[in-house]
Amino acid sequence: MMRFIDQGKTGENGVLPYVLTIALIFLAYVIGSFGLFVDFSLQSNVLDGAQGSMDVFISVLGENRVLFWLMFPFVLVFIAFLLSIKYIHKRSIKSIFTARESFDWKRVFISFSLIIAVLSLTTFIEIFYSNSYELNFDLTKFLILVTIALLIIPIQTTIEELVFRGYLMQGLKMKMGSNKHAVILSGIMFGMMHLGNPEIAAIGNHVIIYYIASGVFLGLLTLYDNGLELSIGYHAANNIFMALIVTNDWQVFQTNALYVNTAPPELSWIDLLFSLAVFPVLFLIYKKIFKWSSLKETWNDTK
Repeated sequence: MMRFIDQGKTGENGVLPYVLTIALIFLAYVIGSFGLFVDFSLQSNVLDGAQGSMDVFISVLGENRVLFWLMFPFVLVFIAFLLSIKYIHKRSIKSIFTARESFDWKRVFISFSLIIAVLSLTTFIEIFYSNSYELNFDLTKFLILVTIALLIIPIQTTIEELVFRGYLMQGLKMKMGSNKHAVILSGIMFGMMHLGNPEIAAIGNHVIIYYIASGVFLGLLTLYDNGLELSIGYHAANNIFMALIVTNDWQVFQTNALYVNTAPPELSWIDLLFSLAVFPVLFLIYKKIFKWSSLKETWNDTK
């Protein structure tokens, strides 16, 4: 069986299909992004919605509506990407999701549950011992948020996994011939994508190290498990939890979450190192659950 990371060799894999696919993804995202600006302009009678900051958008439209419009472009990107795989690259849709006979939803659920458990434990311990968290519960707004989070955020996280851990990682392996280089470079590209996030400006550029490490970690899950199931479950759990449980006024998800963190935006190098230390522990847990073997050989494979 061909490994997942090598499935980029199937179908049309020249330069032109990649250029066309990336262009189509970009176009779909731009088109989807107009929704927020149009809605803001109609509600505020301001013709140029591009002049609004996130705080202004939220003050006019509300957190839930802004979250919906922030996630909506990913729905169009998801559709455009799958069409590109099928009709431009002439590959099976399954080949960009997994190397198994069929997509393994059980693996998604296990990964999702594991990350929800870890985040719940660490977050609620912090809430219990900290004075920086305020209860922010509004039943109506929270139920709307839950609906948006469960229906649309998984599409956003899945398309990011498809692009970075599927499409780009497979393409990098095909062009460079090295598993480890494909994992590392796709992780760096994933981190760089987050440079525009508001928390980078609020806390500092060193936060990008965490995003790069996250990208490399998700790449390792994909490499060793031979599919995107685990990374899709991880990413969905992380973003849904962020949207539903804790919010603040400086991160990308400013929502009607259960709690508001009122602490000033900061992340010391020590805190960053502790955050990064979680990844090796999680990796060992995943390795134990899914009984991975030949780790060194797979990492160094250049076939």
